[in-house]
Amino acid sequence: MNGTPSVASVIAADLAGYGARRCFGLLGTANFKVSHALVQSGVELISARHECNAASMADAYAKATGELTLVSVHSGPGLTNALTGIGEAAKSRTPLLVLAGDVPNGAVKNNFYIEQADMVRAVGAVSERLYTVNSAREDTLRAATRALRDRQTVVLSMPLDVQHTPLPTNQPPRELPPPPGRLHPDPRDVARLADTLLQAQRPLILGGRGAVISGAEAALVALADSTGALLATSVCGHGLFAGNLWSVGISGGFSSPVADELISESDFILAFGAGLTQWTTKKGKLIAPDAIAAQVDIDSPKLGYQMPVQIAVQGDAKATAEALLAELARRGTGRPGRRTNVIRERIRAGDNHHYPWPDRSSKDFIDPRSLSKAVDAILPEDRVVASDSGHFCGWVPRYLRVPNARASCLSHSFQSVGLGLASAIGLAIAHPGKLAVLGTGDGGFLMSIADLETAIRLGLRLCILVYNDASYAAEVHYFRRQGFSVDIVQFPQNDFAAIARGYGACGITVRTLSDLEPVKAWIAEGCPGVFVIDGKINPALEADWHAEHFPN
Repeated sequence: MNGTPSVASVIAADLAGYGARRCFGLLGTANFKVSHALVQSGVELISARHECNAASMADAYAKATGELTLVSVHSGPGLTNALTGIGEAAKSRTPLLVLAGDVPNGAVKNNFYIEQADMVRAVGAVSERLYTVNSAREDTLRAATRALRDRQTVVLSMPLDVQHTPLPTNQPPRELPPPPGRLHPDPRDVARLADTLLQAQRPLILGGRGAVISGAEAALVALADSTGALLATSVCGHGLFAGNLWSVGISGGFSSPVADELISESDFILAFGAGLTQWTTKKGKLIAPDAIAAQVDIDSPKLGYQMPVQIAVQGDAKATAEALLAELARRGTGRPGRRTNVIRERIRAGDNHHYPWPDRSSKDFIDPRSLSKAVDAILPEDRVVASDSGHFCGWVPRYLRVPNARASCLSHSFQSVGLGLASAIGLAIAHPGKLAVLGTGDGGFLMSIADLETAIRLGLRLCILVYNDASYAAEVHYFRRQGFSVDIVQFPQNDFAAIARGYGACGITVRTLSDLEPVKAWIAEGCPGVFVIDGKINPALEADWHAEHFPN
């Protein structure tokens, strides 16, 4: 192509200059040229088989890398297909830029015409647009800035008439504004936190997604060590403090028995970058009536939003933890707190891998807890783990361990079934060469299975554990308890192992632990390609977290 480049080509080069390295998408006429231009500018294009999966791949990739990550979709149905994945990313505050082709300005009779801005805002994302040829570069810069600096999921509508118009490039290249420094807390708030920590007898430090983004883990561990506090995470902070002897793991619905006990015994809970949602606190039941709750977050509207807190501190998680450490050092105080051999043994004996439960396996079905623990023990420890949503989803973070927080992606913000496979693909691409593991239900896997081909085409090393009870189990258990017939949410068994082999993957059916022997052989070979474990789990077993959170 010769002559003056088009707007699509110029903004593609700009996006590459802003640091975009990968774009996830599915191509149509309205986004073909900009996607082609991205490839010409050095951006890798990962083609998905469904737009929702493309958005979810990008969501997981962006969470793991922090990069400016792109999604490219066609106008009209291309965008509507992607909306659930966009909604998940928006609720997670994932810095994502969606390039959405649009009909030419004024083409309201076009079949692809919809009010894209209204649809985008309805799922919590930010709507931006290429308004004119002359404003296109500034429009793109604004969209990229909002995505990266404000940590927003931004959809940039790109009318075809603007995209295809020639645009001279005799202007200087645009540059992203420099990132802001860390938000430091008010010293008076730091002093108040120090006072409360030193008065507490049973403190607990809780790290969430904000602590992961901030890179606060080392500072939080040092703070806990200096005050004798125990450690815990929200679901979105899962993987923080991995391997730490004083961490009780996840707080909330997916917590271990000992985590429930020790969190409830805490007299001071100090949350860094965690929302203290009904899931994290078990609807407040994990917070003792006389406990003091403090919350640190960069976003002031989040402070005290989910539940009342006695101390609210606006500040970056790492900066606040370091300031609090300095204040405690200035006071010259240190204390053992809860760090005793008795507590350490309680944590070990009561965690998910040591706490006993009655195994409810049979000759036809396997207990999902036994299956999860066995798969965890077989697979290499150096892994990344993603989970779909659904009745099964608590078993994944409980039993499939991760080495760090960046190695985990739990697509639960929207609680949509069907995003897990795409999340695993995005997570795998963000960690080249590592084994990716997916926990998914049979319903979610069927919803997204078209992109099993994508995982195979990309040559990913991926183990997919399907918790297969041939039903939408959340509805089965919830409505059966209320006396309803549940046959309308139960289905014939699918042979996912055979389906996997049809795609070109390996697959086995597991009803007993001995059926897992082929997985060991696959691992001995270096985990090549995709391996699907069709776990026929006990359909009568309701997850404890589900029964507790959704009583009759």
